[in-house]
Amino acid sequence: MSPTYTIKKEKMQQFVETIEDEYDVYGPVPRRTTHVFDKLDDPSLLDLDYDSTIMSPKKFFLPAEQNMLLFDNESGTVKDTIDRIEQMKPRLLLGIHSCDINGMLFLDRVFGGKYEDPYYQAYRENTTVIGLNCIEPCENGFCRSVNKNFVLEGYDLFLTEISDSHYYVHVGSPKGDRLLSLASEFFTRATPEDDAAFKQALKRKHESLPVDLHIDHIHESLDMAWDSPLWEELGEECMNCGSCALVCPTCYCFDVRDELDLSLQNGERKRKWDTCLYYDFALVAGNHNFREEPPVRNKYRIYHKMRGAIHEQGMIACIGCGRCISACPAGISIKDILNQLQNQWASSPTAMEG
Repeated sequence: MSPTYTIKKEKMQQFVETIEDEYDVYGPVPRRTTHVFDKLDDPSLLDLDYDSTIMSPKKFFLPAEQNMLLFDNESGTVKDTIDRIEQMKPRLLLGIHSCDINGMLFLDRVFGGKYEDPYYQAYRENTTVIGLNCIEPCENGFCRSVNKNFVLEGYDLFLTEISDSHYYVHVGSPKGDRLLSLASEFFTRATPEDDAAFKQALKRKHESLPVDLHIDHIHESLDMAWDSPLWEELGEECMNCGSCALVCPTCYCFDVRDELDLSLQNGERKRKWDTCLYYDFALVAGNHNFREEPPVRNKYRIYHKMRGAIHEQGMIACIGCGRCISACPAGISIKDILNQLQNQWASSPTAMEG
């Protein structure tokens, strides 16, 4: 077991300044009424006392738009762009909440499974992660309800607030050990008193994070809800703007297109985020659309997140961060949808007999 440490909160800015020669450091910074993960060109802007961010860390590993290769028809050459990623300065993501680390672990399964994605892997290997425990709930979050309020892996260092002045630090990897060696002057070995304060912090976390829904019977609920009127109601409300999918840490669909310059000889192959809520997502040759109507697209999204993802990746594709709730202009809440499905199942004769 790795030793544990503490670091003073007031030293976090100096910590960033010490390591920024080795890393491009990104962390939560204020942006109008919320926060975003941004490059800390000014370390004083780092704000670890944040609720949530507009976008998740997914954007660092699966960019919204990415050049995959360059091609020149005149010379017949094709150049892969992965070497650009591999030559990037190492990145450090600071202050990543447990739920978002769980989102990253989900994407690791998607892009590191049977069909490994070299671009994603290159970004991932080039990145060091410092996690941050949530002691208080965020506005729309329900991470504890889906068991994503804690992590055992996926981080290099992990911070937990144990007082108004200190963080408790766990080391999760050799990358974390390297950080300690680069900035050893800021870290102190934890004392028994620090260990006790850490346990108290976890107790406060357990007491403060609410359980807003139960997913024990989500499989049965979805199996029985295929023809539920809920999907028609949802289709009427949903604007199909895709905001929920774009901010979601686990949505990973993308489209790939070749874009030519004016000479029609040179071009780039790009992949861009896509979502099953868009009308043309399931549009195929012959103008046939497998999911033409909004209710069907909404149903597919929920079924894939809570049913299909378990079969494909071994875990649900929801971390309970609540970003989709915050981003939805129609006020749709996946938490409310899942609760309605559970209530429908619980009130059915079959469920009551079981």
